[in-house]
Amino acid sequence: MEPRQIKGVLFDAFGTLCRIESPRLPYRSIMKRWGSGAADCYQAIMTRDASLAELAREAGLSREEAALLEAHVAEETDSMRLFPEVPQTLQTLRRQGVKIAVVSNLAQPYGAPCLELLPFELDVCAFSYAVGARKPEAPIYRYAWERLGCAPGELLMVGDSLQNDYQAPRDLGLPALWLNRKADSLEGENGHVVHTLQGILGYLGIG
Repeated sequence: MEPRQIKGVLFDAFGTLCRIESPRLPYRSIMKRWGSGAADCYQAIMTRDASLAELAREAGLSREEAALLEAHVAEETDSMRLFPEVPQTLQTLRRQGVKIAVVSNLAQPYGAPCLELLPFELDVCAFSYAVGARKPEAPIYRYAWERLGCAPGELLMVGDSLQNDYQAPRDLGLPALWLNRKADSLEGENGHVVHTLQGILGYLGIG
C-alpha cells in the first residue's frame, strides 16, 4: 500500500499521543488482590467499562484503600500531557482530509481526560474498555476500521508498542509505523520506524 492511498491514521494513546508525568500505578494494588490472578485482572481492567471503585470492591479492597487509589488516579490524570509535536501533527493531518482515530488499551478513568487533551474531536475512538477487546486482539482494530468506513489497507496504525502497534496491525493488513522515540531516523523494519509523530507526515508525503 503506497502512503498516498492512506485515508486515515490510527494512533495509540499513552506513549504515542500523551504521557503521564506523575505515574502512581493505582491499579497495581487491585492486581495483587485479584482472586483469579494478575493476568485476568489486567484483562478486566482493560476490557470492562468499570470504574476503579467497582474493580477495587471486586478485588476486596476496603473503602479507605479504594479512596487512596482514586486519589492516585486523579494525580495521574492531572499530570497527563500531550507530546509537544502532537497538536501540529494532528491539525496537519486533519487539514489534509485524513481521518483520525485512537486505538488504545486503556482503563475507563483515563478515557475522557485523554480526549480532553486533543485539539479537536476524533473521527473514531476505540478505547479497549469501551470496545471490550484490547490490542493485540483483532476486534479492537476492526472496530476502528469499520466505523471509519475504510478497508484495513487504507489505514495507517502508529504507536510505541512493537507488537500492538506494528506487528499485530500488519498481520491484519494494516500498514503501520512503529514510534521509537529513542531512534534518530527512519530505520529498521524496512524504514517503518519514526522517532517523532511528525515522521508520519513525511511518510505520507504531506509537507
